[in-house]
Amino acid sequence: MKKPLIFILTFLLLAVSSWCINIDGKFWDWGKTGIFCNCPARLLEKDRSGFDMESVKMCLGRRSLYIYIDGRSVAGLKPDAGWGVKKTSVRISFKSSQNPLNRVRIAADPAKPGQIKISYPQEPTKTLGSKKDKYWAISKYSKKYAFEIKIPFFVSSNGIHVGVKGGPLLKLSNSAASRKNLSDVLINTVDVKTHRLVDTVEFPIRKGDL
Repeated sequence: MKKPLIFILTFLLLAVSSWCINIDGKFWDWGKTGIFCNCPARLLEKDRSGFDMESVKMCLGRRSLYIYIDGRSVAGLKPDAGWGVKKTSVRISFKSSQNPLNRVRIAADPAKPGQIKISYPQEPTKTLGSKKDKYWAISKYSKKYAFEIKIPFFVSSNGIHVGVKGGPLLKLSNSAASRKNLSDVLINTVDVKTHRLVDTVEFPIRKGDL
């Protein structure tokens, strides 16, 4: 009885897109997806080298949350030819609005193409993806770069949970429809050679956003 129930919940919760997003470095998959969050400019910080974020897009697929982060590869105040973004680790954290201890972190390291690590305090760290089955990729268009990533989700009677079973919520089921704030998202880009923070943005996910 459990499997049919989960299938029905998944079908009802997801508004599946008519187009397909693949983690393949092709930015045009995201043409119909609107911007979820604009990242604040950090114009006075001269010593950053890496990936400077400009905007974030997010959407739910059949089995995964897809995230697209648009920005520039920078060396100080100047854009570079891509060296900065290629040495940048992107780290995404989701924290439950109701329980800050319910937190999951997803990290992508440039030394491990296509792989992500999912960290959750109650469980061992998981590694997903490979060079062939990519969970993240970098795309380039004109003078800009973009980082795209997919993160698995799980469905329960409460809704859709990101990363792990029981993790922070992305979307509510009808039985939990009274809640407004679901999760807080923190995205950091980090220079893997110097371990310095390059850019950061934080924003909430509310009921009906995804």
